[in-house]
Amino acid sequence: MLDKDGYVSETHATNIFLVKKGRVLTPHADYCLPGITRATIMELVVKEKFELVERRISLSEFHAADEEHGHNKNRNMALIKTGTWPSFVQPA
Repeated sequence: MLDKDGYVSETHATNIFLVKKGRVLTPHADYCLPGITRATIMELVVKEKFELVERRISLSEFHAADEEHGHNKNRNMALIKTGTWPSFVQPA
């Protein structure tokens, strides 16, 4: 889903993370659910020394990402586009 300005915010009840050039990006929580699972993924990304960037993400940037991941508390992590995601957040 896009926010009111046309930037990627989340999917239906699922937060979005994408990887581009080794950096993990996620939209600001202005237009998405800033839940516990999202916060936990963000903490793990930082703990494992990956660069985490929280900012607006255009739809074209989303499509050009190396990897795209969605998650929520009920479905765990879902790979949207293939790539190498940090092993600590791989789906079981």
